[in-house]
Amino acid sequence: MNAVKLAKTITNLDVKPGGTLRFYGKWFARPYDNYHKILECSFDDGILHFKFDVGEQLKIWNPNKIVFNDKELIIKESLCVEFIRYPYGEPQTEENLIIDRYSDGQISNNSFKGGKVLDKLLDRNYPAVELLSY
Repeated sequence: MNAVKLAKTITNLDVKPGGTLRFYGKWFARPYDNYHKILECSFDDGILHFKFDVGEQLKIWNPNKIVFNDKELIIKESLCVEFIRYPYGEPQTEENLIIDRYSDGQISNNSFKGGKVLDKLLDRNYPAVELLSY
């Protein structure tokens, strides 16, 4: 499946998918400890963009080799992944914004004025993004 078809498919679903997140083999928090439900999905200018129910966002540059079914959403390849979030229990302000960026340096997105960017290691032995339902 390609990113355009994925975005259209998710947009047209009455019940949007959700699950626990893993980026390049690294779990976000403890495995299966949190649930991220997709509210919106779009694909523009080579970036697949998800908005989740608790204010988090996910941006995936040049997503490729996409698998989507009722148990999982897997994006096997990308140039860069940014998970945009706020610490749990803290106000969702610009100062509290955290961006977990998985990149090999080809993408530089400096459009965020506040918060902090955490550059993470990218391990191409694992899929770029996994959203696994439970």
